[in-house]
Amino acid sequence: MKKILAAVAALAMTGLLLAGCGNNNETVTETTTESVTESVTEATKETTEETTDSSDEAVDTDDMTDDVTDGEGTDSSDDTVLMPMFDEENVNPLQNLVLATMGDFSDWPSLAEVNDEFILSDYFLLDKNNPNYEQLIVMQCPMSAVMCEIIIIKADDVDAAKADLKARQKKAQDTDAFYPDDIERAGNSIVGTKGDYAYFLICENPTEAESLLTAAIDNA
Repeated sequence: MKKILAAVAALAMTGLLLAGCGNNNETVTETTTESVTESVTEATKETTEETTDSSDEAVDTDDMTDDVTDGEGTDSSDDTVLMPMFDEENVNPLQNLVLATMGDFSDWPSLAEVNDEFILSDYFLLDKNNPNYEQLIVMQCPMSAVMCEIIIIKADDVDAAKADLKARQKKAQDTDAFYPDDIERAGNSIVGTKGDYAYFLICENPTEAESLLTAAIDNA
């Protein structure tokens, strides 16, 4: 299109120049007019070809859109499952109870197993080497995300283990919960026992999680 406008402008200027030259320049006028006409025709042809190419590209884009609509090359975040991250080197026998507690994972953020002795003692108030604990697993959501925990203890003295978890619950409510959602979760958290197991749950639906956990303990 820019080429056409340039050619038309050139033609107009040529006409003005020739008008002042008289009849002696008729041959030049005809030659110039033919040249400009050819330039305009060529520019129009190129513009038409560019428009056609653009149309073809638009068709290709539509085809790509159809492919995306059909689900090819897409990764739907709705299908993402946040599996808990367990210690792969030291497999904890309580992993299956954690998985049972989480159900279909839809209400849970990503949880990671905590094994560091200092963190367990300082943050969770739990002694990893407590002789009363036959088995212990602590799962926590990273600190940058929502407050969410699963702690399960298989103990010789389940009431003593429950008391330990009560202390953890109080610290979570009084100290560790800062944001409104976390304060609400900590307030709704559950400490309970089933058979030889004591447990502590901070999550979105602790009552449902407790039901899944106790059912899994019955079937263990």
